[in-house]
Amino acid sequence: MTSKILKQAGALCCLLLALTGCNKDPEYYTLDTPEDIMLVKASDNVLTLEKTKENETAVTFSWNGASNLGTTPENVEYYFRMYMAEETTNVSKVDTLDSDTHSISFTHKELNDMLATWGMSTGDKVTIEAEVIAQLRTSDKYQKPELSKTTLNMYGYIKNVTAIYMVSVADDGTRTLVRMPEKGTGSGIYQATIPVTPGKYFFALSQDKDYPAYMKGSGAANSLQYVVDGEGTEMLDTTLDGTYTVVVDLNQLDVSFVQLYPLPQGVVCIIGGACEIGWDIDKSLAQGQLTAKDPRHPERLSWTGQFYAGSEEFKLMLEGSYGGKFFFAPYQGAFPDEEHALGEARYQDNGGDLKWFVKADGRYTLTVDIDVSTMTIDLQPANE
Repeated sequence: MTSKILKQAGALCCLLLALTGCNKDPEYYTLDTPEDIMLVKASDNVLTLEKTKENETAVTFSWNGASNLGTTPENVEYYFRMYMAEETTNVSKVDTLDSDTHSISFTHKELNDMLATWGMSTGDKVTIEAEVIAQLRTSDKYQKPELSKTTLNMYGYIKNVTAIYMVSVADDGTRTLVRMPEKGTGSGIYQATIPVTPGKYFFALSQDKDYPAYMKGSGAANSLQYVVDGEGTEMLDTTLDGTYTVVVDLNQLDVSFVQLYPLPQGVVCIIGGACEIGWDIDKSLAQGQLTAKDPRHPERLSWTGQFYAGSEEFKLMLEGSYGGKFFFAPYQGAFPDEEHALGEARYQDNGGDLKWFVKADGRYTLTVDIDVSTMTIDLQPANE
């Protein structure tokens, strides 16, 4: 027993001596940062994102395989993310990729949505850091992940701007600004009926500054391109003079001008026994108006309903009364699916009460084109 006690006391003395000898500064160990052999790179280092290319690939990031971190390649996992260089709290989701995947791509829409969640305005240059991290899935000991970065600049676009602004510069230098509202939320199509004079023009996204904007494109004469500034671009030009409806389609990146036939009350209504409206003026005004269904074509007015053949007939009312102007058939009994010419609106006494007929009962769509350069009428079976 005495021997056991002496042995324990001796061990305690040794421990005390060891502790009293550890008064020197602690030693710290560092892990060497692995050399970047992945060398991630972007397919393009300056990106101007475009709404018309939403579903197309905007950029592809690619990299070499990691050094395998002293193990087999199958044991490596890659992580990819992007963040703003100026505000690192704005970070994309992290993509986890298999060991045999050495690239990742993003569409214009994916990148633009990312910028939008970060509150970035259209046309602002955003510097992005893209980062690839290679890490072991399992290991007996900790090994520091390998890291590779690259930098690129992006310019986003507005997905659903409620209005754009047509900036016109007349030949005499006069500058005008006209607001063009969107025809239906999210349509990307904008319209305004305005006086047009010969000169140059472009479309700004703000009434306060010229850029970003849509300028003359590289395709057809009416094509557009999105630009963040005016460098290296030019305005579109027109020789038109008069009142036109201007249609800008940011989906197709084009602009068109159409001169609509002047309607006294802004409406065209079908009336007559050859359609379900009958000869009731109030019903014609309430339920028989032809409307533009396609925002790209404000000149194409249509109405769909039940039509009747036989001796029944119809005409098109413009002023809400039998004493007002109508669009009449070119001759009594004309079929609108055959005779497509649409003459000027007139009073009944100035040419006679000429009406259209229908060949067979059925549900049809009547379409009237009031572009002054065409002026046509057509009747086709309804697709609805």
